[in-house]
Amino acid sequence: MNNLVPKRLLQIAEDIRSEGGQAFLVGGFVRDSLLGTHDEIRDFDIEVYKIGQEKLLSILSKYGKPNLIGKAFGVVHLSRQNIHYDFSFPRTESKTGSGHRAFDVQTDPNLSFEEAAKRRDFTINAMGMELPNLELIDPYNGSKDLESKILRHVSEAFAEDSLRVLRAVQFAARFELKAAKETIELCKTLSLNDLSRERIEEEFRKWLLKGVKPSYGLDIFCEVGLQKMFFEIGIENNHAKLGYILDFIAKHKSGLNSTKAEIIMFAGLLCLPNAKPFDFLKKWIPINVLLKKVPALLSSLSLLNLNNKNSLRRCALKAGGLKLPAILKSSIENDTTLYENALKIGNKMGIWEEVPEPFLTGKMLLDMGFKQGPRVGEIIKRVFEKQLEGEVSSREEAEKMAKEFLQ
Repeated sequence: MNNLVPKRLLQIAEDIRSEGGQAFLVGGFVRDSLLGTHDEIRDFDIEVYKIGQEKLLSILSKYGKPNLIGKAFGVVHLSRQNIHYDFSFPRTESKTGSGHRAFDVQTDPNLSFEEAAKRRDFTINAMGMELPNLELIDPYNGSKDLESKILRHVSEAFAEDSLRVLRAVQFAARFELKAAKETIELCKTLSLNDLSRERIEEEFRKWLLKGVKPSYGLDIFCEVGLQKMFFEIGIENNHAKLGYILDFIAKHKSGLNSTKAEIIMFAGLLCLPNAKPFDFLKKWIPINVLLKKVPALLSSLSLLNLNNKNSLRRCALKAGGLKLPAILKSSIENDTTLYENALKIGNKMGIWEEVPEPFLTGKMLLDMGFKQGPRVGEIIKRVFEKQLEGEVSSREEAEKMAKEFLQ
């Protein structure tokens, strides 16, 4: 464990302790350490107790230039050698109105770790490691819940922030957790109507893109009743089917870039017969590339006919290659051989991850003697149609057909 924590941070913690304070590593580091899922760590969250802001700034100034980025929240940022540390003080929060941000926040360095952690969302996020010895502090048995694969809220303060319902969905998907019955019941009492579209979008993307098993998130999504609010997904009686589809895609998206992964995960979420993909995206996730590419990918599935090369070319043209529709259709039909066969055919045809490109270009036609104008585009389009139908299979054949229009 010590090799995961920078020596500089341990030295800072020693200085804090020598001044009568305490420092705790908190957040995802603690949870992920217990899970053994750490990648290279560049960001550390530290809570500081029993000393004031000025004393902390004085200590940190020996290690770099501290930046007070949240005076009201008492957050001090320090960066060294591309490693980022956020130091904060324990705080109390009082709900002042509707909305995710409607809280009166007061820092209080004299709170105990147990008191401060009581306002966190889930027990698995309410743990800390006291520095510099990295002793686990776990007042709400988060480690036990993590071991038992249970997602449980810490206290009734959970209900003051409705965003935590969607956080439950994405945490369940990321760590393969089942929600405690009492947490489900509490979530059912919360309305998400006070949340901004941006916050909802953020949690959906974490659920689908970070989720190892998105079906675990879908279970909570449906148990809480969110399918009523997000009716455009069209879940109805297809809960188990959709869970399988999402898990299948999540398993097969590892080789995709971030944009393609996002496209296919949202396409998977919106692939059920009663779904309204464009309506959902326009309302909740209005990102231009998704609005354009997700419906196109879904509509390409009917063209994925492995016995018809003409249809495959049109499928690739619509979906940016055969790979995404092959993954998606394989998940819907629960047929891995479909993917394997599409891969072989797509590579042979050069359209697995590529779009069919017209053999003809405007410059070629001008060099052949055509006059610049709308007719050039019309000829390229007509010859390209023949190319997609398999009647033109080379540049030479395309040029020959184009010359016929000169006569």
